[in-house]
Amino acid sequence: MADSVAMNDFQSDRGDLQTPQSNLRRTVFTLVNISMRRYLFTRYMWTLLFLGGVPVAISILFMIGRFLSQDHTAVVSYSHLSDLNKTIQTLFRVLYIHFVIFFIANIFGFSLIRKEVDDRTLHLLFLQPISKVTIILSKYLGFLAVTWLFLSVTFLSTYILFHIPFGLKSVMNDLFQYGRAFSLIKECFVMLVALAMYGAFSMVMGSLFRTGWYGLIFYLWETGLPYLPSTLKYFTISHYLQALTPEKSAIPPKMFELYGELPSPLRCGITFFIALSVLIGITVFLIRRYECKYSEI
Repeated sequence: MADSVAMNDFQSDRGDLQTPQSNLRRTVFTLVNISMRRYLFTRYMWTLLFLGGVPVAISILFMIGRFLSQDHTAVVSYSHLSDLNKTIQTLFRVLYIHFVIFFIANIFGFSLIRKEVDDRTLHLLFLQPISKVTIILSKYLGFLAVTWLFLSVTFLSTYILFHIPFGLKSVMNDLFQYGRAFSLIKECFVMLVALAMYGAFSMVMGSLFRTGWYGLIFYLWETGLPYLPSTLKYFTISHYLQALTPEKSAIPPKMFELYGELPSPLRCGITFFIALSVLIGITVFLIRRYECKYSEI
C-alpha cells in the first residue's frame, strides 16, 4: 500500500520532470520531494521514529525522576548545569553517534538505490531526461533532509527535557549566558556530517549487495574505535566525528585516551570531503553501468 502511494506520487511528478522548460534546480527539487515523500509513506519512517525517539524517551524518564525527587526546587548553580551537560554530551557521543545516527543512516542509505531496484522503479527514473548523477544526488539530499531535520528536533527536545526540571531560567542561562546555544548548533552540524558519511557508505553497499549483512561488520568496526590501534583509528568515521563534536571539556579525560589523538577540524573537513566524494563517485560509477533487466520482462 505504501509503495503504491509512493508510485502514484512519482507518476504525478513525471510531468514536471519531462517539461522542457524545467531547469536543473526545479528538477533537483522535484526529485528530492519525491524521495522525501517516499520515505514518509514507508516502513523506514517507523524506523526513524523509533530510533530517534529513544533519546527523547530517556530524557522524559530523567525529567519525571527529577520532578519526583525532593531537591528539584534547589537553587541551580553552574556546577549543576555543568554536570547536566556532561550527561548530555555522553548521551550525544555514545547513543546518538554510535547507535541512533549509525543505524538510521545505514538503513536509509542502503535503501536509496536498493529500494528502487527491489520495487522495480529504478528504470522509471532512468527513463527521464536527467543525468543519473542528478538522480542519485537528489535522492541522497532527500534522505539527508528527512533524517537530519527529524533528528535535530529530537536532539533539541532531549536537551530541553533534561533542563526543564531546573526551570526555564536555567535553560536560558545555559543557552545564552554560558554559550550552550552555539554548541547545540555545532552538534546538529555533526549529526548532518555523520548522516552524510554513514549514508554515503551504505548507499555504495546498497548498490553492490541485496542484503545489509555488511552492517554488522561495519558497526563492530565503528564502535570498536576505543580498542583499535592508534593508526587504525584514522580509518573510522566515528574518530573524526568525536573530534568535531564540541564541549570536549565535559568529557572525562579517560574517554579521550581511548579515542586517541583527535585530528583538527580542518583535517576532519578535508578527510570527510575526500571520502564523501569517493563514495558518491563509486555509487555513480556503479549505477551508470547498471542495467534494469527486469524492465524488459
